[in-house]
Amino acid sequence: MADPSPSGADATVERDPVIEAYKRGLDLSLLRENLKKTPTERVKALMELQRLAEEARRAGRVARRSD
Repeated sequence: MADPSPSGADATVERDPVIEAYKRGLDLSLLRENLKKTPTERVKALMELQRLAEEARRAGRVARRSD
């Protein structure tokens, strides 16, 4: 009978505490919602985020000049 694990590794893999700490901070509901979108919708959302980031950078430059 073939080994059911894809890598052939033992099923009792030791968990990395650093990775586990990061996983506790993930909001899985946001990941699930994003995965419901089509690839095109995800790209559009990313483009909107990039526009927001650029506007924030621009506003920061203006604010620093006025100090």
